[in-house]
Amino acid sequence: MTGLRTGTLALVVLLAGCGGQSRPAGPAGASLSSALLSSALPTSASPTGPTSSAAAPGSSRPAPGFASTSAGSPRDVISKPDFLIDANAVCSAADARRRALPEPTGPTDYAAIVANLTGLLRIRPDLVSRAEALVVRAGERAELERRWLDVERADFAAFEPVARRLIEAARASDPDRTAAASADLSAVPDHDPAMAAYLTGFGLADCAKLYAD
Repeated sequence: MTGLRTGTLALVVLLAGCGGQSRPAGPAGASLSSALLSSALPTSASPTGPTSSAAAPGSSRPAPGFASTSAGSPRDVISKPDFLIDANAVCSAADARRRALPEPTGPTDYAAIVANLTGLLRIRPDLVSRAEALVVRAGERAELERRWLDVERADFAAFEPVARRLIEAARASDPDRTAAASADLSAVPDHDPAMAAYLTGFGLADCAKLYAD
């Protein structure tokens, strides 16, 4: 994912030894560089940057606690301004986790490859789970599901098995298998540009960054 996938592209280029421009998809999306969610977000990953400009000005509403709301049982309908604040906060937290992942320095930096991809396989499903808890309460739920979460789920379903093969190859310190899995990763579908454009237009600027950095 650019953003959630830019790092995967960096790894593919690194392992292939070329500067190809194809971008793999991954996720909720993979980030193996500073450029793509099932554990709870650590407190150290709380967003420190400013609230997205799409949020309601002057609002002091805190990011939600998600334990009491499930995607299948909406508690109530949330207003769009409040939804934007909460969803952007969720995405900012995911972005902080993503940026904290180690960046591989070369095709044989197997420990960093494993740590980065393993982290992404946690971050992306967690992002979707937390977003679902908000989207189910949004007035624009159907649209958000169709143009964001459904696409992210499908991209992650394609990304995950290939990423796991790359992790296994890196754990075995096998350069041939690592290069082969990397090449396969470059062929995974990528819908990041469309998601980034949609999320920007909707007012989810911090979420768009996950797919457009």
